[in-house]
Formats: sequence, C-alpha cells, structure tokens
Amino acid sequence: MNERLPVDPAPKWLLLHRRLRASTLALLTANLMPLFGVLALGWSVAPIMVFYWSENLVVGFFNVLKMRLAQGSVANSNTSLNGRPVRETDRGAMILFFVAHYGIFTLVHGAFVMTLFAARWRGAFSELGLALLFLTVSHGVSYKRNFINRGEYRNVAFTRLFWQPYQRVIIMHITILAGGAWAQAKGSPVYALLVLVMLKTAIDLSLHLLERRKFQDHG
Repeated sequence: MNERLPVDPAPKWLLLHRRLRASTLALLTANLMPLFGVLALGWSVAPIMVFYWSENLVVGFFNVLKMRLAQGSVANSNTSLNGRPVRETDRGAMILFFVAHYGIFTLVHGAFVMTLFAARWRGAFSELGLALLFLTVSHGVSYKRNFINRGEYRNVAFTRLFWQPYQRVIIMHITILAGGAWAQAKGSPVYALLVLVMLKTAIDLSLHLLERRKFQDHG
C-alpha cells in the first residue's frame, strides 16, 4: 500500500500574497491614475504631487476608523497621556488628539507642497477628485479585507495605530518630494514623471505588504 507523502506547506510569504491579492490589486490600480494623468491628460509634476499629498487625508480617515475598532492590548504600549499610561478608557481622547496632531502635520505638509510645486498651477480639480476617489476605494478595500475580514483589528492596539500613518507618510513623501524636485528641475519631461510614479508605487506596495505582515503575523 502506497503511503502519501506529506505536502510541504506553501511559504508564509506566498500565503500572505494570496490573501492580499485583492487589496494589492486595488493599490496598484489607484497608483495607475497619475500614470494615466501623465500619458493621457498631460499632467506635470504639480498635480501629481498634489494628488500624492491628498492621500494623507485618506490615510488619516481610515486610521481613525481603525483606532475606533482596534482590540489589541494597550498594557505594554508605553504610550502616555498627560503623564500617565494610556488606558482603554482614553481611546476617545487619543482619537481626538490624533485628528488634531495629524491634521496640523498634513496642513503644514500641504502648504509646503503647494508652495514648492503648485504655486502657479490651476489644474483640473475634477481630474484630481476622480484620482482621489480611486485612492479612497483602494484604502477602503484594504481596510475591509485586511483590517476587518482578516482580523488585524484583534492584533493591534489603538495606541500603536496613533503613530502608524506617520511612518508611512514620512518614508514615502521624503522620497517623493526628492523625486518631484528632480522632475521639476528637469522641466517635467514624461520620463521623469514616469520614474516618479513608479517610485511611489514601489514604495507604497512595499509599505503595504510590510504593514500587513506586521499586523497579521506578529500582532
């Protein structure tokens, strides 16, 4: 009688990739919008940078939703509020503090982007609105499929989520601002804009996968 040999399980990174297929596809689709803007709508570097800045608003909105639902323990978060450790009852105050803190950060960041890249730009805001809708759908798909359906909300504490958007924004936008300045210095040729879009997409995808692995596998 022949015995069936056990089948080796798929590597963890492959299983994670399969679980994240829908949210990854949504992310890539949203990031194709500025590519369409460059090739079909004649976007320069200015609307691309405004588009990328507007993603901060979407990230902040969904982070508030995540902070409201997160069920991870705050006991070892090492986060303080008014000089004392944060407790579960401080969730509402922490959310309000995040809205104010992140709002000021986003406002200053936006003023910098507008001054550096878009001071003389009067573009088609309807096109940017459509692009922002794509971004909102992308983050919404990730929120529903990963944070809710995959149970990330059970693994992460709301105190940990307070700083999560800053890690994404700072890493991504330092690179994007440098790339945008380079593209603007070149006179916004198509090749420079395409490099900028592909750079942002690669960083966004890497951070997305890293965040999923951290929340789903490590709690």
